[in-house]
Amino acid sequence: MKVKKLLRFIPALVIMTVIFLFSAQTGDESTVISDGVISAAAGEKNVGSEVLTVIVRKSAHFLEYAALGAAVYFGLRGVGEDKRQGKRLLLSAAFGGLYAVSDELHQYFVPGRACMAVDVLIDTCGAMFGAAFMFLVIKFFDRLGKNDK
Repeated sequence: MKVKKLLRFIPALVIMTVIFLFSAQTGDESTVISDGVISAAAGEKNVGSEVLTVIVRKSAHFLEYAALGAAVYFGLRGVGEDKRQGKRLLLSAAFGGLYAVSDELHQYFVPGRACMAVDVLIDTCGAMFGAAFMFLVIKFFDRLGKNDK
């Protein structure tokens, strides 16, 4: 039974690995990816591309940590009583925030990257959003299952 509960954290571990690998890219490698996303979405780079770059980069921070927050909440759902959703939400957000701090510290040592407090804030907000979203999804499916009985 404990193994089954631990398996619930595999998605979180996968997402953490992906975040780490993105953070390990040099500034130039990261720019190529951001520029590729902008080119795919908006065509050729044009006036205002600096703003688009910031939007793409900060959105990526938010979304990858939203996925992490959702995955951590999902993993924690298998731990303890079902009446502890509030604690799970806080733990998921706190874990996302702590991982964001470690991620930014990691980036400090990567050439062309920086350690930015605003990114930690964006990441933590993403983790909170992801955990809350997963809470709502689980609650929806729980109610849907109760209505089928």
